[in-house]
Amino acid sequence: MNSASSLLARPFLVPRRSAAVRALQLLTTSSALCALACGDTVDPLDDGGEGGGGGAFDRIYTELGPTCSECHAPGAPGRVEGTEATQDWSTRDRALTTLRGTASGLIGNFQGCNRVPLLGASADESLLVASLDEDVRRAFSLADFPDCTADAISDQTVWIMGGLPDGLLDDLKEWIDAGAPED
Repeated sequence: MNSASSLLARPFLVPRRSAAVRALQLLTTSSALCALACGDTVDPLDDGGEGGGGGAFDRIYTELGPTCSECHAPGAPGRVEGTEATQDWSTRDRALTTLRGTASGLIGNFQGCNRVPLLGASADESLLVASLDEDVRRAFSLADFPDCTADAISDQTVWIMGGLPDGLLDDLKEWIDAGAPED
């Protein structure tokens, strides 16, 4: 069987992508899933604005924004087909707004996580957290989205050189468990 036939024989697999692309896809999916849980519709083309006080999300955005915006922002250099399309980390306010949406734009093995809220009712039910925390990813299970499992969620930490800053994952989880306040 030639390589083209091999790909057609496995319809749910996509050609091998770099770990970075897979990681971005997972983060995007996670963000989109969280937004669905909130029931909001997000316009990914809305530019939003800057803003924010000095709360938990400000630290999260300050630490993750520069890296996430490389793929999750309009015109971002790392945005490719299959990158989660709901998230927009171009500004603090856009990130906060779009994280309240659901995952979209995922293809191939990751498409089972489309429409999953990026921010869930708890950190353990948040696609965003699952994309950053191996333990949450491994146990991830939402009754309304049976196809969004550990196999469909990519590890986004590969995009964060050196991993997450100390305490940031705990801050993210606490912020989500507190209802993801706007600060």
